Amino acid sequence: MKFTALLKNSVSLLFTFIIVSHLLDVIRQPEIPPEISKTALYDLQGNGFFLPQIAQDKPVLVYFWGTWCGYCRYTSPAINDLAKEGYSVVSIALRSGDEKEVEDYLTQHNYRFTTVNDPQGIIAQKWQVNVTPTIIILNKGKMSLATTGWTSYWGLKVRLFFSEFLS
Repeated sequence: MKFTALLKNSVSLLFTFIIVSHLLDVIRQPEIPPEISKTALYDLQGNGFFLPQIAQDKPVLVYFWGTWCGYCRYTSPAINDLAKEGYSVVSIALRSGDEKEVEDYLTQHNYRFTTVNDPQGIIAQKWQVNVTPTIIILNKGKMSLATTGWTSYWGLKVRLFFSEFLS
């Protein structure tokens, strides 16, 4: 009898967590700036690109993070693993110092994802990103999904699968 009650409470807690998490994602959902197709981003190596162009063939994971962000310390390794597996990842280092500081941080943690530095938070402000980490999946140039806060590797894989599958 106790096991059944424990199971019911666990399932109830899990559903409550999922619902609250989803509601927070909806409340915090960023917006893609209208000028996204005309605004070039430059990675730390100085290579320019347009997000909608790279999000035409397969989903692109856009990851807003900061070196100072506690949750990002747990999310960044999952993002890095996805980038190593061949998923398109563009990260935006939000208010994390100058380019040298961001490069040093990435090297220290052995992160190999494409990174754009946003030292004053201008890019994040245009996207209305108020929480780190914020993860946006662009597919065919449009936002197909956004989530905020800590997310696991498998949570991201499932989101990427559904983004590609449902497009």
